[in-house]
Amino acid sequence: MAKKAADSRAAKNREGAFAPFGIDDVPWQKLPGSTIFKTLGRYGGGSQVGVGIDVLKPGQYSNKFHYHTADEEHVFILKGSATLFLGGEKYVMKARDFCCFPAGQPAGHHLFNHTRENCLFMTIGDNKPDDIAVFPRTGKARVRATGKMIAIPKP
Repeated sequence: MAKKAADSRAAKNREGAFAPFGIDDVPWQKLPGSTIFKTLGRYGGGSQVGVGIDVLKPGQYSNKFHYHTADEEHVFILKGSATLFLGGEKYVMKARDFCCFPAGQPAGHHLFNHTRENCLFMTIGDNKPDDIAVFPRTGKARVRATGKMIAIPKP
């Protein structure tokens, strides 16, 4: 295996391709809407698909209730359990459960750790520059291209 790069990315091999890496090599980060998070896709050289590992502590939400206009998201529970809020429904997800949130599906979603143990889950999603994340409970949206929050006009 190639040596770890100093710039928080996986090392490249002799041919310039990003080499495999152990997820323990990836540093934990604190990001909005997560307890701690590892950005595996970016670390491995990716820019178009986000892949991450997230730890959700007891009593915490994964992020604000939202959906995406252009990005597709996937959640795979690795360890523990959490309640998925999806539109107006609730689903208890446990280890080895998976859910897809297709782009443009106007059903907000987020996870809540209803247990006394940490929940470890993987997220996979697009990183499209034209995506808009809609937060229906707050009446706002975030435009990825500008990073700005905007009010959603009421019908």
